[in-house]
Amino acid sequence: MKGKIKYLVLALVIIFAGAIFLSSYQEPVREFVTNKTVEVNSGLFFTYEATRYPSNVNITEPIEGNITIGVVVDPWNLNFGMIPTGGNFGKRILILTNQQEKDVRVSLKAYGNIKPMVEFEKNDFILGKSKNTTIDIILRTTGKTEIGDYTGEIDVSIKIPKYGFAYMFL
Repeated sequence: MKGKIKYLVLALVIIFAGAIFLSSYQEPVREFVTNKTVEVNSGLFFTYEATRYPSNVNITEPIEGNITIGVVVDPWNLNFGMIPTGGNFGKRILILTNQQEKDVRVSLKAYGNIKPMVEFEKNDFILGKSKNTTIDIILRTTGKTEIGDYTGEIDVSIKIPKYGFAYMFL
């Protein structure tokens, strides 16, 4: 009987620790930003940094022949401009640099009505200390994509361990 109680107490401690560990991160409020915004939250074992980028696109009728395109050079701007419906795409590039003295986990997520069209070249990965990476963000239309303006936000979330043992949960 004592052995069963010991295992029950151990299981409860593990469940309690897991609940504290996993509940530290708070999802940002979904009011879309108008400029690049950085939010930092601190949990028990990790620091969470979310960089929020406004994003939009104007889906147009398919265009025949040559079209004039503009280029947005603001590094924080994930404006895809005008993209014709029917299987076309636009691409933006993010260059991420880990300035931490430790490895971090990087996750990307799209929000808003732009979300179903957004694809990330890579997502949910470890970025080594002092390393950098380039990520292609692709906005792809299909034959079913309706014409109109789409808005939202693309977030780059960084999970930074506070302690050495937390790396196994990164």
